[in-house]
Amino acid sequence: MTNLYNFNSKFLAKAEFLSSTTFSAPTTFLDAIDLESGAQIRDIFEKTVVREDYESGSINIDLSKGSLVNFTVDCSTNFTINLRGSAKIGDTPAVPLRDYLPIGRSIVLTILIPMGSSAYVMSNPTTTGFKIDNVDTTIRWINSTSPTSGFVNATNVYTFAIIRNAEKDYTVLGTLSSFG
Repeated sequence: MTNLYNFNSKFLAKAEFLSSTTFSAPTTFLDAIDLESGAQIRDIFEKTVVREDYESGSINIDLSKGSLVNFTVDCSTNFTINLRGSAKIGDTPAVPLRDYLPIGRSIVLTILIPMGSSAYVMSNPTTTGFKIDNVDTTIRWINSTSPTSGFVNATNVYTFAIIRNAEKDYTVLGTLSSFG
């Protein structure tokens, strides 16, 4: 049985499985699936974006591609991060994050950035280093301390918990960790 709900101008399907259900081919559930009926999911794989490029000083993250971004080449400059729903592709218009992430929902964004013998960091991490839809967004850093440098010869991992509170109001919690 499938019920459709109008949510934020999008139709979401509520799937109900009355017995064990096996999908023999990859199955995509768009937007949301309600598991209140006690359905069990055995494995969930997160979409990962693997990138070998950096834009000049700015990293655009399209949430529609995935919320885990893994750069495979060393960073060569300080950078800003701009989070959006998706970029404009051909005749398909760009989707701002506000149209992708409903009010009252959250997402965790993780960005892995390898550093070589020089460590780079997010430019102005408290004020202008993080943008949502090209708008400066304040980050509340763990221990109330924004990072002042990255970590050399390591993978720097930025993790952001992003909560959409209202039309253009977000709470962003950030951490910077080092793996190496």
